[in-house]
Amino acid sequence: MTTDRPPRLRPLPGTFADAAPDRSAALSDAALLELLEQALAGLPRAERTAAVVAYGLDEGTQGVAHDLGLSEPEADALTRSAVQLLRGALADVDMDEPQVHARLEQRRRRRTSSAPDTG
Repeated sequence: MTTDRPPRLRPLPGTFADAAPDRSAALSDAALLELLEQALAGLPRAERTAAVVAYGLDEGTQGVAHDLGLSEPEADALTRSAVQLLRGALADVDMDEPQVHARLEQRRRRRTSSAPDTG
C-alpha cells in the first residue's frame, strides 16, 4: 500500500466559481410571497377569489364553482383568466431558473374524517 495518494479535496480554479449562477439575484420566500400578494391584490375580486380557492386552497374549479355559485365551465374560465392576469402581473419575475429562485412549498390542509374508523 502506498502513501502517495493525492488529497481528496482539491482547490477549485477561480473560473469554476465564476461559472456558477449568480445567487445575489435570487428572491427570498418572503419577497416572492410579497410579490404574489401584491399581484393578487390587483386582481378583480372574482378572479382573486378563483385563484385563492382553486390554487391556494387546492379545491380546483369545483371549489370555485361551489363558492361563487358558477357552473364548472364558468369557474374554469374564471380561474384561467385569474392565472393569465397573475402571469401578466408577475412577468418581471424570472421563475425559469428554479436553482436560483427560492422554492415555495404548497401548504396542504389537513382533512379529517368525521366518521369513526370501524376497521
